[in-house]
Amino acid sequence: MFKRSPEELLDELGRLENVRMVQESSPCSRHYDRYVVRGEAELHPMNRSKLDPTPIEIQLRDIGRGGLGFICQENLRAGSTWRICFTKRGFVVGQQAVLVKHVHEVDDGLFLVGSQFIIDTGLLALLGVDPAEIDREDSEANAEDEDISFLPPADVA
Repeated sequence: MFKRSPEELLDELGRLENVRMVQESSPCSRHYDRYVVRGEAELHPMNRSKLDPTPIEIQLRDIGRGGLGFICQENLRAGSTWRICFTKRGFVVGQQAVLVKHVHEVDDGLFLVGSQFIIDTGLLALLGVDPAEIDREDSEANAEDEDISFLPPADVA
């Protein structure tokens, strides 16, 4: 699979906006308004037992109070959890945990992803939720992924 340049991704976002304008003539069932945004960000897996910690580069499409839309060159699994790092000029300016709700291939090797904001698993642990339970949920959800190898936190230390 070849990597597309940021300019090519922005062109694809422009094409998708034309599709959105046609769809907006029909009633929408969103809880919150979405705002068109453009920017780069990185996705990091929330599952600490994922073997490949390399971030996935994404291009932002839209954002609202409840979620985020973006395009990327990876076929993310619906139901997977990620930490998105918003970047500006190469520096991380904010982070948010997201749950992938839907993924649609819009072009060969290019995916439109809809995500919902969720509470960060690190914060759950600080509030008393057992980290092993959090990792177990992520591992069960990703059991079919070949890139996943679950190790209990005690075995990693």
